[in-house]
Amino acid sequence: MLTAFLIWFGHFMLCWAAVEIWPGQDRANHLAWAFTALALLAMGRHVRQVARLARQGEVLGFGHRFAQGAIAIATVAVLFTALPSVVFME
Repeated sequence: MLTAFLIWFGHFMLCWAAVEIWPGQDRANHLAWAFTALALLAMGRHVRQVARLARQGEVLGFGHRFAQGAIAIATVAVLFTALPSVVFME
């Protein structure tokens, strides 16, 4: 259930580290874009895993809706975390 939030947390920490190591440089922006692509791919894999578990009957009712909501919230958070790398491009 928490996998989506862990993906977002990992993405946030990697983007933050890139900005701290290379402040104001294009390298940090490019890394943020790469980390965002990886995070979105991981989120897509998680969506398929949750769907598979739902089909098998392992995640039902509230648990399935909670997982879908967590995925939606974490995906938006990943995109908003990457937004400064687009807005503050030099």
